[in-house]
Amino acid sequence: MAVPIILGAIAAGSALYGAYKGVSGAMDHSTATDVNQDAREMLDAVNRRVDELRRATNAVLEDYGSRKLRAFNGIISDFIETFGQLKSVDAIHTPELDKLDLGDFSSGTLQSLRNDYALLKSSGLGLGSGLGGGAALAFGAYNGTMLLATASTGTAISTLSGAAATNATLAWLGGGSLAAGGGGMALGAMVLGGIVIGPALAIFGHIVGNKGEEALNNARSNLEQARTIRKEADVLCMKLQAIQRVSALANTTFSKVSSHLRHSVSSLKIAIQQEGDDYAHYTEGAREIVLRSVKFAQLLKAMIDTPILDEDGNLVLSTEKRTEAIAALAV
Repeated sequence: MAVPIILGAIAAGSALYGAYKGVSGAMDHSTATDVNQDAREMLDAVNRRVDELRRATNAVLEDYGSRKLRAFNGIISDFIETFGQLKSVDAIHTPELDKLDLGDFSSGTLQSLRNDYALLKSSGLGLGSGLGGGAALAFGAYNGTMLLATASTGTAISTLSGAAATNATLAWLGGGSLAAGGGGMALGAMVLGGIVIGPALAIFGHIVGNKGEEALNNARSNLEQARTIRKEADVLCMKLQAIQRVSALANTTFSKVSSHLRHSVSSLKIAIQQEGDDYAHYTEGAREIVLRSVKFAQLLKAMIDTPILDEDGNLVLSTEKRTEAIAALAV
């Protein structure tokens, strides 16, 4: 009788253990589902935050690019035509701009502006033309040399060809993913300073059908990866905020200098009507008008030649300080 009783007890114990494991497994699976949901919600919030900043940064850069184009087609063209009427102008020195290392304004400087404008017109961005979103973004991010080098290849800037098209940061800022293979935030983060973020939903191990303990381990691993991604996204967001801040400063400064140049060119036109076109015979007051127009033309060209991003898509750290210096002189 003892053996059947012992066997029965063992069987009962096994049944109870099996029931316990079953309940424990169900609880682990339920916890795993909750943990996995937390990880997904965390990543969803990260993606929304990054995308909002991406869109805002893109908008500021596009607006800056459009403003620069309007200046070329407007006040810069007007200055080139008006100042070009003057004779006996060898070089004009503006001492207050020496700290920017801009040098004297000469016939060579004027010709450089003419060449830049001619390149823009030949590249499909002449008077009356507009900019597509990608080209406006590139025009805002790059300096004149970088962008006009693309134009000099004979391909329209408006198609965003050449360096602008292959810049991963600009492609991501403009569309949220790269044309070749997508990737969204992951590739955008990667090109903005070497941050590697896995695609949001790809990190999750399957928990459905897994045993309870295994599912819980997978879910905890997912949550840890989500936390790592959130930390990396914080760095990415700081980079985007810095680009947005510097772009906004450049946009405001460019607008301020453009306005000053517009008023100065209007005064210059009046001076030419009153004094003629021979600068050598100008009165002191008329020469001051010429000097002011040259000053603001130099400052505007300095802005055009100052990039927001480098060729690798990183923020140029010296741009903010240089833009602040230009803004301080625009009085």
